[in-house]
Amino acid sequence: MSAASLYVDRASPIHRLDPRSTLALVTAVFVAGYAFDDPRYAAVPLAAAFVALVAVGGWQNFKRLSPIVAALFLVGLVVWPAFTAPGGPTLVAVGPVVLSERELLFALARSERIAVFIVGGLLFVTTTANEEIVRGMRQVGVPYAFCFAVGTALRLFPTFLEAAGTVKQAQEARGLDLSDGGPIARLRRSVPLLIPVFMTAFRNVNTQSMALEARGFDTRRERTFYGARPLSAADWAVVVAAVGVVVGVVWLRLSGYGML
Repeated sequence: MSAASLYVDRASPIHRLDPRSTLALVTAVFVAGYAFDDPRYAAVPLAAAFVALVAVGGWQNFKRLSPIVAALFLVGLVVWPAFTAPGGPTLVAVGPVVLSERELLFALARSERIAVFIVGGLLFVTTTANEEIVRGMRQVGVPYAFCFAVGTALRLFPTFLEAAGTVKQAQEARGLDLSDGGPIARLRRSVPLLIPVFMTAFRNVNTQSMALEARGFDTRRERTFYGARPLSAADWAVVVAAVGVVVGVVWLRLSGYGML
């Protein structure tokens, strides 16, 4: 895995798919994760996406983003009960904090939904190179300016993480201790990392913008792509399966399954 990309070069069946069929597969996972309010149903696409991610070699990518996933999951568990009506037996009653079973299940399903989006997105970028992502999106009719922005963001994100690691090591060499104390204390000591990390990111973006302008880059021109090919039989099978999953999930939802 390159430091400048989340793509992992493997020979898995998902790697061999056309980016359009991979996009259809991931879209089906997103729809399945978004459709249900019951965490038992929402856990199915999350588990499937996570197993597939590990199988194609994306465990290191997940480890790099695991603090973000955990933070969003926990924040969802805390915040979402305030946005749903209580129901069922009371599970927690501590002073003004009262949490019913329905509120907890609703919050858990919403947190699982966020995790599905992150894990599904990681599955896509782990098995599809940036150039293939841009080509696949353009072939399904997405404007090239948007495709280029997505490809650039995916390329800069690992660079941003690498810069954050470099700044962290530099600050620790100057005596900053980020491992001692509780979570709040470590969070406060991490504040000095923010300014150099963001300044590095801004400098990289500015440098890349000037390089593109110097080369006469224009997103309004029609682009051609090397290696474009028609969908194979396996690609069509995946697309049909993805459509079947979406139709099945919508039918289950309309039939009342997966609701609280």
